[in-house]
Amino acid sequence: MNKDAAQKRIETLRAELHRHNYLYYVRSMSEISDIEFDALMKELEVLENEFPEFDDPNSPTQRVGSDSTAEFTQEAHRYPMLSLSNTYSEEELREFDQRIQKTINEPIEYVCELKFDGASISLSYTNGILKRALTRGDGN
Repeated sequence: MNKDAAQKRIETLRAELHRHNYLYYVRSMSEISDIEFDALMKELEVLENEFPEFDDPNSPTQRVGSDSTAEFTQEAHRYPMLSLSNTYSEEELREFDQRIQKTINEPIEYVCELKFDGASISLSYTNGILKRALTRGDGN
């Protein structure tokens, strides 16, 4: 792909992903499946890595989705709530395991759970009493 075509595709993908993020996080609706969204995001990541001259800090690849709405008070997290990466192949799982094996020099045991989008929450208690409940929002 030449530079001009790459720039146009990057701009198209960014606009489309921003729109889907808005629909999902603000309007609480979705037009495409998670796997379709992730495929668009992966395509954008590949193009941005291949053509770093089109770097943009506002790219969807550089941000965690946000559920900003006027209905709730926005508060800062005590610790950032980061996003989980998606994996759709055995090869990606094996690569993940290899990265962990290189970092940790002891036996590793994995526990797997289903991931429910939009189910992240940070709860803060004082003396057993709930003081704050926050969604992930933009992670900060």
